[in-house]
Amino acid sequence: MCLSLASSLLAVGVALIHMVSPEPGSCANVTITQTYNLVRLMQANTTILLNTYLSHQGSPFSEPGFFNTGRLHYDGVPTIAIHFLEWRSMTDMERLGQNYRVYSIFFEFLQLIWDDQLEINPYETELLEMLKATQLHIKGLLSNLTGIMCSLGSPPTPLTDPLMMKVTEADTFEKKFRGSVVCYRYRQWVDRTVRDFSLLQNKYRS
Repeated sequence: MCLSLASSLLAVGVALIHMVSPEPGSCANVTITQTYNLVRLMQANTTILLNTYLSHQGSPFSEPGFFNTGRLHYDGVPTIAIHFLEWRSMTDMERLGQNYRVYSIFFEFLQLIWDDQLEINPYETELLEMLKATQLHIKGLLSNLTGIMCSLGSPPTPLTDPLMMKVTEADTFEKKFRGSVVCYRYRQWVDRTVRDFSLLQNKYRS
């Protein structure tokens, strides 16, 4: 992906987030539909982000099949491990609250990954811009989730500093690894969020 396309994604993200930011008195069903459109945009960019990130980290991260070796865990990075019936039986507020918590964590992790890449790959402007664009999308999503949950009568409880300072203490390999896991798990979570909002959209459709 060229730099101009990465910049375009950032511009599209800004425009979309302005469009979907909840306003006082807005109906939950309208914001849910707009948020579904936002997460579909996020979904379209997740594979590009992951592949771009891996391509700039060198071996073994850039090698085909890196994620087929079971190296998918990093402390604190949210996973989507849940059985279908458990997911399907969640209440609306449970589903929304879980998304709010998870993306609050991803927002901080992506800031940490950006800081890491600024140190490791300071001249890879494309990657740095994509990480910032992803953060911007998450910020818009969190804003919308807050609006929806308030409209439904149960505002979210903000997370206080999901990441502790000690997580920043890592060597270069670990920094590259955790960034890989964050981008991979983020892609999985956006896929799940699309499914979450597909259900919500059908339920609250005008």
